[in-house]
Amino acid sequence: MGIFSKILGYQGKSDYLLSLDIGTEVVKALIFKIDKESGCGIVKGVGRARQSLNDMQSGAVSDIAGVIKNCKYAIDIAKQSSGIRKIQKAIIGIAGELVKGTTTTVHYERINPEIRIDIPELKNILQKVQWKAFERIRQQLAWETGHSEIDIELINASIVEVRIDGYRVTNPIGFQGRDVSISIFNAYAPLIHLGALQKIANDLKLDLINIAAEPYAVARSMGFDDVMDFNAVFIDIGGGTTDIAVVRNSGLEGTKMFGLGGRAFTKKLAQELGIGFEEAEIL
Repeated sequence: MGIFSKILGYQGKSDYLLSLDIGTEVVKALIFKIDKESGCGIVKGVGRARQSLNDMQSGAVSDIAGVIKNCKYAIDIAKQSSGIRKIQKAIIGIAGELVKGTTTTVHYERINPEIRIDIPELKNILQKVQWKAFERIRQQLAWETGHSEIDIELINASIVEVRIDGYRVTNPIGFQGRDVSISIFNAYAPLIHLGALQKIANDLKLDLINIAAEPYAVARSMGFDDVMDFNAVFIDIGGGTTDIAVVRNSGLEGTKMFGLGGRAFTKKLAQELGIGFEEAEIL
């Protein structure tokens, strides 16, 4: 399975797709087509547009109208470079301090270990993992923000590891055993962030097929699924946030986003030299 199929769960259809990265400093638009055989993306056009200082704050949208204008400009450039006039299906990346990604592990003892694991049993185990992860993320956000009731929504989920009686398996269906351990990576985002992205997609007349946590997408794009002992730390320093993803034994262990990026360096430079932000950015 190719890079884009892994991230999007999109099974090689023939139409073109738009990938939109709404960064703090720059909006990036990418028009591509998924190759049916390899599942990899073939890039057809690229567009960029600079954001104003008030459009984004720490990776989150703060002026929807301004961001829509910039997105439209970037998309128009991508259309011109690709020669494709109409594009409808879109994937948008999401970042920000309140976008949380973590791996949750649930240990499950089966009453009848001689019975083979089937799909209904596996679904029951996965529901327990998801509920545990949901409560953990809500508690973390409540502690960080001071608000006990923050509505969040799942944006990405991926099975990291499955073990049966201590043995690692890639697919538990059909196996026997007593002790089942499943680790799942989940990424959640506040509804206020998701609502802003959905509003942008609607105003641009785009069919939003997926919202992807950006560090999750970066890590999954490396194609480490077939390498059992792959370990790495991915660091993406953007304009408003620094995104980190940790991969251990080929499983995405967790992601973290900090509200610290290139703008912080530019502001410090402007302060020390006694100049404006725009001039400091040029320097």
